[in-house]
Amino acid sequence: MPRLTASTHAARPVLQAVAEPVLGVAAGQSVWRAAHDELRAAGLLAPALGPTVARLLVFGLALLAALLFAWLGGPLAAVAASLPIAGLLAQLAFIGHDAGHGAVHRRPAINRAVGQLAMTVFTGLAFDEWIARHRAHHRHCQDERRDPDMAVDLVVSLTAGSRQRKGRLGRWLTRHQGVLIGPLSLLFAHSQRLQSQAAVLTHPCRHALDAVGLLLHFGLWFGLPCGLLGVPLGLAGLVYLLPLTLLGPYLAAIFWVNHIGMPLVTRAEAFSFLEHQAVTSRTVLNPPRWHWVFGGLNFQVEHHLFPMVPSRRLAAVQPVVQRHLQACGLPYTAVSWPAAARHIHSHLRHVARPA
Repeated sequence: MPRLTASTHAARPVLQAVAEPVLGVAAGQSVWRAAHDELRAAGLLAPALGPTVARLLVFGLALLAALLFAWLGGPLAAVAASLPIAGLLAQLAFIGHDAGHGAVHRRPAINRAVGQLAMTVFTGLAFDEWIARHRAHHRHCQDERRDPDMAVDLVVSLTAGSRQRKGRLGRWLTRHQGVLIGPLSLLFAHSQRLQSQAAVLTHPCRHALDAVGLLLHFGLWFGLPCGLLGVPLGLAGLVYLLPLTLLGPYLAAIFWVNHIGMPLVTRAEAFSFLEHQAVTSRTVLNPPRWHWVFGGLNFQVEHHLFPMVPSRRLAAVQPVVQRHLQACGLPYTAVSWPAAARHIHSHLRHVARPA
């Protein structure tokens, strides 16, 4: 098992462990290659263009139908449709996520086209900008200096170092983050979308394709209802904002359990890719009938080790990963969703305590 060192004094509650490598880089690469070859022989690494296009068509048409119902039915219809719209946005984002990892087709251009349509045009999350940050998260997972998913210092602190860097207001917010985290989840999807849109607006030439996709996005969500259907701007705004508010807690519930509270990596160059991803990721166990709720990404250890695998096949990857990690003595963290949520809540409360 990798040696873990506490990042705080042993006499106090452990805020977070810091992983130290025990498997050499060459050994880790050998184990990963063996698992990769086994998955390739089983056909699990093949892209999934047909099923992905079918899902994109079904979810895209369903979203358009839900939007028409919300726009033409008035405020009550908009409220009633907000939850289905939020669920459809999540499924379209899952498609964009697969496209970003090359799981749709072997040609990058096709992956990019699918990602732009599913994510930028439909959901408003700029695909190219987002996938660049997301790939950096994969490369530097749980590295506090370089993992963009850990750059959340404004209100919440995921680590003791983040808390210590804050001023008085930040420390006060962190002290109460165990309570604030619930209401803040309502803003989670908004923050993700606004962050990517702001980056495109700031550097439109760098994100030219995203800019075109966002023009189509706002044409769909505002130009179509207000310009062609005569929908009041206020109603269009309600349909645009309310589903995303409901989507926030859902995305938080399925994404925050993946890495928060897992060991930090401070010497990434000393880790093999296999060990780095294995010790920093957490798989969530649930009955197979619930895999679609997570978009298949409850298999987070498997996804981080083999991001090119279509998410719908990650369940089949799990036994291969478990066997190879066990054989080389590396941990495989897999817990139920309630257990993961309890661990995260406990971790946030520990971080909130003054040093």
